[in-house]
Amino acid sequence: MDIGKECARHRRIAGNGAGGSRKRDEPVDSTKKVEKPAVGTRPAAIRQTEPAAPVNVLTSASFEPGVRVGCYTILDKLGEGGMGVVYKAQDTSLERIVALKFLPPHLFHNLAFMQRFRTEAQAQARLNSPNVVTLFQLIEVPAGLVLVMEYVEGETLDQRIRNRGPLTADEAAWVFDQALRGVESAHAMGIIHRDLKPNNIFITNSGEVKLMDFGVARILDRGEPGPGGAVLGTLLYIAPEQINGREADFRSDVYTLGISLFEAVTGRLPFEHKTDYRLMHAHVLECPPSPRKFKRDLPPQLEAVILKAIEKDPGRRFQTAAAFREALPNPARNPARRNASGLNPLLQRPAGPTTVPPSGRTARALLARCYPALQILGAIWLDMVLLAAVAVLAFWLGFVPPPNRAARIAPRRLGPPAATRTQGSAAFKTRSNPGHATSAAIPLAPARQQLPLKYDVLRRAWGGS
Repeated sequence: MDIGKECARHRRIAGNGAGGSRKRDEPVDSTKKVEKPAVGTRPAAIRQTEPAAPVNVLTSASFEPGVRVGCYTILDKLGEGGMGVVYKAQDTSLERIVALKFLPPHLFHNLAFMQRFRTEAQAQARLNSPNVVTLFQLIEVPAGLVLVMEYVEGETLDQRIRNRGPLTADEAAWVFDQALRGVESAHAMGIIHRDLKPNNIFITNSGEVKLMDFGVARILDRGEPGPGGAVLGTLLYIAPEQINGREADFRSDVYTLGISLFEAVTGRLPFEHKTDYRLMHAHVLECPPSPRKFKRDLPPQLEAVILKAIEKDPGRRFQTAAAFREALPNPARNPARRNASGLNPLLQRPAGPTTVPPSGRTARALLARCYPALQILGAIWLDMVLLAAVAVLAFWLGFVPPPNRAARIAPRRLGPPAATRTQGSAAFKTRSNPGHATSAAIPLAPARQQLPLKYDVLRRAWGGS
């Protein structure tokens, strides 16, 4: 057998691709011998004609501005999360701007996520509320499933906290009053959101508040099974009963909104731990700190509302979103708080962002975090001031001698003047000689003058005679 011709035939067969090794009408030459491959090897033709693994047709370049998806033209990328990528697009048939939400490319062939994506569409389609982002359509294109939603301009609550600092009490009441209205409408339709965090609360440029991202929502009347050990939601905001494996209910949304309200008014979360285990332990067992510890001017009424919303026991929380909303201090009910732009306190702030620390927390939140250390330093400083005051008081009361008093007394006790010493010597001589009389004799100094000088100085210094 000609080895060269046989190799050329194999290369020609491989070059024909997966469509086959010969043409349909080509006769089969039964006289040709085909060499059998050795045991454990595969013919080159078979290796070359195996179908290649499916390649995802969507790449990062597929959704660049100008790409058409059905009747929608991609304009810009708005954001990306764990459950989808959102783009701004132009509806060419109705001449309007919409938002398109796609599943991330790595989830296109995941049946569980595809089903969850459909559930999100069905849950959002049930809602007709000004406080929920409107869903227009669910379409299926070669790229996968796409949600066509209302396009709104503004920022999320999380972005507002990071850019402008914590909300005031009036701003927080305004935002969460509207957010709770959206939650009420969802609960009325049997939908539990299960992920009501600041990233999913959107504030438009006109001050309207809208809920979005129903990616992990649960529809009660569909009889969906429980979580089955999986924790659905964001661990920083999740309710204790969800961590314990129990099914979420309407009161679980109350808890997550209470955690979000805590963060909105203080600039930080009640539980900030670095590990998942410590976060879950805190949500289930740890008592939350008082919000007024981090924001001194917080009204006591709003603090009480927050602490009631984040109770560990669901039976001790607000039982409905309506009860939660009614407990909020509503600025719209107070005519003294109205401003020229209406009843919206969000429009009182300047539009420009303020400087924030590199960590993303506001200066007020960082100062609040350092407040316990400042209290300790202040107590130490106060103790030192009190000790110094006691020392000064003791000095003036005479319990401690002045440092220079002995020095002032010492020169006067060094000895009598020269004249006195001379007279003393003469008197001694006169008394020792009875035959000589004089009226100028000076008596001798008392015996105590013969004591060492240092003891006499100390005695006078301490008030002795």
